[in-house]
Amino acid sequence: MSEIDFNFMQKDPLIEFVERDKVRKCIDDIVSKRKMLQAIRNARWENYTQENSEEEVRGLLREIDNQVIYVQDAMEQSDLDLRAGQKDFSAVRDGHWSLGAEEIREPLIPFLRGNLEPISRFVVAPGLPENVIALFVKIPGLKKFLKREIHGQWGYHYHYLDARKRRSDTLLTFERMLKTLPDGQQVKVITWERHGERSGFAARATEWGDKKRLSLYQTCVTDSAKRDLKDFKKPAKDAEVLWPV
Repeated sequence: MSEIDFNFMQKDPLIEFVERDKVRKCIDDIVSKRKMLQAIRNARWENYTQENSEEEVRGLLREIDNQVIYVQDAMEQSDLDLRAGQKDFSAVRDGHWSLGAEEIREPLIPFLRGNLEPISRFVVAPGLPENVIALFVKIPGLKKFLKREIHGQWGYHYHYLDARKRRSDTLLTFERMLKTLPDGQQVKVITWERHGERSGFAARATEWGDKKRLSLYQTCVTDSAKRDLKDFKKPAKDAEVLWPV
């Protein structure tokens, strides 16, 4: 019986790379922390306050970012680039990629004939380097975490719900710049836009009267007092001003 000379067998460079203890542990930690983010999203409000949830989420996001940097540095030091010749990677070119996103929803805020649902949206590891994307695509079980982010990093925003607490297709957020009124006063500007996800009903924002618009505006401005405008989702190109008009 002939014997196989294992010295002539070429080992998959990825397998050899991910078997290194530190890198393998780092990847496992990224997956673990990604699942922890999902658990926070699904947690019931009686177990998490908004402040505690956001603090924990931001801490996990920083840890994931640091681990992604570690993996990228390790790949560069090992001169390992899985992009070339990897057929699976061709599907993820030409775009900004992340490890998905999570939302934390606050209790509803009532206003005149409706409700607002404040939402914080956190993108996980935005702007993943291409060589790290290739690594995640290659490893079974990690591909499901990748997501193309064509709208950049979202932030805090509001969803409009009617008096029966039905979720609408309308999203509200703030302009990044203050508006100067004729009397010289500088105020925040609220915008509205259609949300891309399927919603319960179509809100007729164009038909809202000044009384409702002002009530919405005052509710949002009061709620936003503890945040910077840069913390909010940037209005879409087709967003319309809700107030002041």
